[in-house]
Amino acid sequence: MFFKMLKSDLKRKKGLSVILFIFIFVASALVFTGSVQIFSNLTSKKTAARLCRTSDMMFWTLDYRGDSREISENVRECLDSESNVIDWSSSVISRLTAESVDFPDFEEKEDSFLFRSRLQCLTTLPLEHDLLFDLDDKPFYVPNGCIAIPVQMVPSTGIRVGDKVNFVTDKGDVYELEVSCIFKDNSNSILRRYIVSEADYRVLSEGIVRRYNTYSVRLKDASTSRINELENKLEKQDIPLMTFGSSGGLNNDYVIMEIISVFIIIISVFLIAIIFMTIRFTMIADLKSEEKEIGMMKALGVDSLRFRWLFAAKYIAFAVVGGIIGIIAGLPVSAGVVNRFGPDSILPTRFEMVLIGALAVIAIIIMMILFSLFVMRRINRITVIDAIHGENRGERFSKGFPMFLHRRKRMSVPMFTALTDILGRFKRYIFLIIAYSLGGAILLLVFNVRNSVMDPGYTRYWLYHDYDFNIEFTDEENDRIVREMERTGKSYIDIINEKFSQAGIPAHIDCFRYGSGHISFDGDERYFRICWEKGEPEKFSYRKGGIAPKLENEAAISSYTAKEMDVHVGDVLKLTVFEYNEDHTDREENEREIIITGIIDTIEDGEPVIIMGSDYDKGFVIGYEWCGLVIDAPEKEKPAAVEKMRAMEGVESALIGREAMRNDISDFDELFFMLEFGVGGAVLLVMMLITYLYMSVFVAEEINETALMKSMGFMNSSIKAGYLMRILILLLISLVFAEIYIWTLGNVLFEMFMRQYEIMGMKFDFEFPVSFILIPLIIISAVLLTTLLTLNGVNKTDIWKISEE
Repeated sequence: MFFKMLKSDLKRKKGLSVILFIFIFVASALVFTGSVQIFSNLTSKKTAARLCRTSDMMFWTLDYRGDSREISENVRECLDSESNVIDWSSSVISRLTAESVDFPDFEEKEDSFLFRSRLQCLTTLPLEHDLLFDLDDKPFYVPNGCIAIPVQMVPSTGIRVGDKVNFVTDKGDVYELEVSCIFKDNSNSILRRYIVSEADYRVLSEGIVRRYNTYSVRLKDASTSRINELENKLEKQDIPLMTFGSSGGLNNDYVIMEIISVFIIIISVFLIAIIFMTIRFTMIADLKSEEKEIGMMKALGVDSLRFRWLFAAKYIAFAVVGGIIGIIAGLPVSAGVVNRFGPDSILPTRFEMVLIGALAVIAIIIMMILFSLFVMRRINRITVIDAIHGENRGERFSKGFPMFLHRRKRMSVPMFTALTDILGRFKRYIFLIIAYSLGGAILLLVFNVRNSVMDPGYTRYWLYHDYDFNIEFTDEENDRIVREMERTGKSYIDIINEKFSQAGIPAHIDCFRYGSGHISFDGDERYFRICWEKGEPEKFSYRKGGIAPKLENEAAISSYTAKEMDVHVGDVLKLTVFEYNEDHTDREENEREIIITGIIDTIEDGEPVIIMGSDYDKGFVIGYEWCGLVIDAPEKEKPAAVEKMRAMEGVESALIGREAMRNDISDFDELFFMLEFGVGGAVLLVMMLITYLYMSVFVAEEINETALMKSMGFMNSSIKAGYLMRILILLLISLVFAEIYIWTLGNVLFEMFMRQYEIMGMKFDFEFPVSFILIPLIIISAVLLTTLLTLNGVNKTDIWKISEE
């Protein structure tokens, strides 16, 4: 009997059944993929630490210097005496240029950012820390005459195992190497390692000037403050650190995986909500159409759980079959998603993937079945009277919505029928409004995330007050600038600003000097990056109630740590800061009392910021940090200024603000593009399918009303216009809710998501034309087109159907 009911239902409603099955299958596959991806993301760092033995910090020292043995001994003594160090290892590494590795069918100079985004290094296979695995998550080795390439290079270069690459030494010698492996690298996010055999390394690195000893260190406590402590201890031992960093930090791949996790959760919840709405809507429609039969069965005394399960046959079958297919399809898809958006991530074991994904899908299947049985409680309302009188019982004729066409002389008939139907039976459309508003909110979300992050204004969270352009010089020009710095004593930025002035370009670069300091808080030392420069603090925006620090004892603090430490404007803090001694030959620790005049939103990522007042100039300078790339011209004249920069001698590339942003975070631009068109397109398709499903049921349910209107002389076009007007009104209501969702709850969720990267105050950048005009028009066009295609049933409705009324 179960299969007879299923077969009968499928024959009667083929279109609706196909749509419902597609929803369930896609939701099951997505839930499987999402659960595996989220599990992989949550465990990726622990898995990497366990399998790859990733270091918590890494630093480089100069190699092949007269005192290199002495430096090595000092490092050994320092690390061995540090109680926080678990273990450490060292190896040699050579810094490469963009021209060192020549990929076939790829022009390195045209995509030089690919090589500038990370430090290109040549080394051998690590044996103790920061271990490497191939794409199957297995160890590998590199034979002589071969090279292993990091997986990050594959999308841009198209390199494959078996291809040949040319390695160009500093002496100009060219060696042809075969790619023996593409590998995953979970080590320091600023490094890109190329692996060769030890014998080949000795030959290829001969004569390379930029050779370093690299130290990988694992710590018991890898907090930023403890890492800074060890860094200070090494520096006090006169160890010349060339590069210092942590293997943690704001890793692009990890952030991308986080974003994908969030969107998979959003889409999964959206689809599951749509499925539940669809099940409820179609099941209620089925029960309503079969009220007479159900009432007759009740009159005969047939009313059992088995009887009720027959009416849920289709939904139970779809849930089980769709779930099984979703599990089968989800396994390869989930592995592909993890490898695509987290190419360096070590995949969970196949058993873990199947277990996690299958449990998630089974939970969804059980929820669908229980929900179907829950909706079937409507059978309790059907009485024996329905078997006798059918639909023509007196209680059906309740008071309608009090609107009359003869009193609305300026209102068209389609508008009247649409409004009376919506206002008179509003409960009927609640779930459709929810579906449309959720879909619209997701479409607005994917656009606004991309628009906000890719906007040059986003750089204010990177501690830039302006980002009108970005400029890159050739290696030769950089060497020339360095020589001029040595000859004149000027800074790098001063020389660049002079070049702009000489070329007649109205642009300049602002910068901060930065050092370090700490504040005692809850028995721990909070280390800060201390920034200062005359005039620069005044160019930033501070939270309400705050102003830029001016005096020597005034300062601003980054908002995340300010909240954590319960610091407010007007508070006085004791800051221990590294400053120059009296003769300006060395540094010393001095304690200062500073008054907080402002709080600024910036991404801390383990390194909170204090901006000192413009009058302050005593800090020990560790380095310089750009804080503004400014074109002093109206907005429409800025592209011309960038064109002049490109024409300057020695300039490799110059980009206007938005282009520079896309270049700086190109991985995210590609991701957001895929989300905007992939996720956006999928959600739009779901909204169109929902429209088809609902409209098909509406047309079938209202066939008697349509026949009655035709008998009164109404044309097909007028009846269809009523349906279109009804959907348009529902859409407009839904889009209003969608806009409210995105600019209230959406902003809150966006800020909560970004807070994990130690930043507060991030919100969507308001963009009117697209958010309030373009996207709503796309949704309205798609839904109305689907509605129009679904209304063919109106043409087939004959006047004789009035007899059934």
